[in-house]
Amino acid sequence: MKNKWQKSIVVYFGGLLTGLALILYPAMGPIFTDPAQFAFTNTQFGRIFIPQIVFAILAALSAPFFVTRFGTKKALLIGLFSLTITTATLLLSHFFIHEKAVALLIVFTGTSFLGLGFGLVITVLNPLAFKLFPKNELASVTGLHFALGLGTAGAPLLIGILQHSGNWWYLPLYTSLTLLSLVIFVFTQSFKELDEISDPKTQKFPLRLWGFVALIVFYGICEGAMGSYGSVFLKSQGLSIKYASFGLAMFWSGLAFGRISYSLLSIRFKVSWIYISAPILLALLLFIIPMSHNVIYNIVAMALAGIFMSSIFPNTVSWATKEFLGNSMVVSAFMVAALQFGTGISTNFLGYLSINYSLGLLLRYIGGIAFLVFILIMIMRKYANLDNPEVKLKRFKK
Repeated sequence: MKNKWQKSIVVYFGGLLTGLALILYPAMGPIFTDPAQFAFTNTQFGRIFIPQIVFAILAALSAPFFVTRFGTKKALLIGLFSLTITTATLLLSHFFIHEKAVALLIVFTGTSFLGLGFGLVITVLNPLAFKLFPKNELASVTGLHFALGLGTAGAPLLIGILQHSGNWWYLPLYTSLTLLSLVIFVFTQSFKELDEISDPKTQKFPLRLWGFVALIVFYGICEGAMGSYGSVFLKSQGLSIKYASFGLAMFWSGLAFGRISYSLLSIRFKVSWIYISAPILLALLLFIIPMSHNVIYNIVAMALAGIFMSSIFPNTVSWATKEFLGNSMVVSAFMVAALQFGTGISTNFLGYLSINYSLGLLLRYIGGIAFLVFILIMIMRKYANLDNPEVKLKRFKK
């Protein structure tokens, strides 16, 4: 790949900024629901993420068709510019903080562009990261998702720090300017190596691809539950808002730390055993978390949940891409759409279920879903060798 260092900037810095933009709106929860500020109800706050999920799924699934017709560069530019609009819209909402109806409309607009931007950018960056270092594809893809996780971990911490000074709007301002700079940088680059993909209209995918999709949907339910309702669960455990927010930040930090550690280990060691054992450990953890109301116990448990989840998504993306080498963009699209669909399920249904069931009980059910992830991995391993980097697609077209 030509200009590898420039592409590395696009992949990893783009992943970092995408993660930051992705979690800005959830991290704004305490401010959005503060009666002295935006005064959104909990229901209104939950609904602002519906357009994000819808547009993210649509953008991810349409990305391969868009790239086939217009090229990778235009897809990436539109995605990054959409994220710029997202953060700029959040900044704009600051000027209508006491006009609830207008502010809500602005925020809905922002989350719509967030879904569009996330769906396009991550769908394009996954195969670009895969091709960045041909001899270390897993480490490269995991590195992208480490950068993404670093951004998601940073947003709650930065919002929490700036919230006390009343200057939270500095973060969307500087993020918008940085994203705009990246848009300009991408405009100067060429991505022809990704433009040479097969027309998705002509492709037929065996049932194995849908196995990967199901695996990521179940994983997305787990990630969405912890990422969206982790702080709410901690508050129900008796933790203060301060410690509940810190616990959520520790979850995203654990996710980021686990991914960079997994990426580094995969360069020199076989790490498939980590990938296989992770959902089992996660299931056990989610079952025992509700047993104690101790502050340190719950915060450490959140960090461990992030670590246990860290290898599942990037490894599955890398695995699926290797099995469908000629269709990396389409595979990435399905993986991103499946992740958003899974997180959407947990984000939109846990709130309703929590009316009649405790969050502790629901978390244990989520642990059962984590166990289903393990079952799916084991079933699919019967048809491929995870340790073999040269899995052939034709083997699975039978």
